[in-house]
Amino acid sequence: MSLKIKTAARLKVLFPGVALSKKTIELIGDQMSKAGLTDESTDEEVDGKLNDRNAIYPFEDQKKFDDYQAGKAAKEASDKEALRLKAIEDGKTPPIADDPNETPTEKLLKQALAGIQTLTQEVASIKGEKVATTRKQTAAEKLKDAPEAFRNGVLADMDDITFRDDDHLNSFLERKIGEAALVIQDKANSGLGGDAPSRGIATGGKTAEKEVSAEMKQYLADRAAEKPKTTA
Repeated sequence: MSLKIKTAARLKVLFPGVALSKKTIELIGDQMSKAGLTDESTDEEVDGKLNDRNAIYPFEDQKKFDDYQAGKAAKEASDKEALRLKAIEDGKTPPIADDPNETPTEKLLKQALAGIQTLTQEVASIKGEKVATTRKQTAAEKLKDAPEAFRNGVLADMDDITFRDDDHLNSFLERKIGEAALVIQDKANSGLGGDAPSRGIATGGKTAEKEVSAEMKQYLADRAAEKPKTTA
C-alpha cells in the first residue's frame, strides 16, 4: 500500500468524523514522506507522525479551514455564473473563466479572441443605433404635420419595437400616418363646426396644403373619397 493511501486510511481511524479535503489529505501524505516515512512504514509509525502533526495544527482546525476554502470557492463560482448570465441577458460577451492548465500563449490567444468578439458586438451595436436613428428621422419627417404630442408618442413607441426590416417599418408608419390624419381631421372639424376641408390643415379659415406631407394629403383625400355623398 502506498504511503498516501495508508496515510488517508489512518486519518479516518485516528480522527473519525474529521472530513478533510482531498487536497489537504494529499498534502499530509507528502508531509509524511518528508518526515522519513515510506510505503513500507507500519501503521504505528504513520500514527505517530499523524499525532505529532495534530499536536502542531489540530486536524479539527484544518477541517474548518478546508470548509472555509470550499465555501469561498463555491461563492466565487456562483458570482462568476451570475455575471455570465447577466452578460448574456444584456447581449454582451460573457466573461471567460480562467483555466489553470492553459499556457501563456493560449491565454493571450483567448484574450485576443474575446477582444475581437467584443469589438464585433460594439460595431453591430453602433450600426443598430444608426439604423434606429435613421428610422426615427424618417418617422419624424412623415409625421411632421401631426400634433407634437402624437408625433413624440410614436417616436417613443419606436424605442420599444424591433422592426424586422424596412417593410415592417413602413407598415407601422402607414398606420400611424392614418391615425395622425384622423387626429388632424377631427381637430379641423371641431374648429370649423363640422364643415371641414377634405385635404390640408385649417389655418385661419384657409387650407394650407403646402404645409401637409404627401402621405397625409393622400390619406385624407382617400378618406374623403370614401365618404358617401349627401343629397339635398
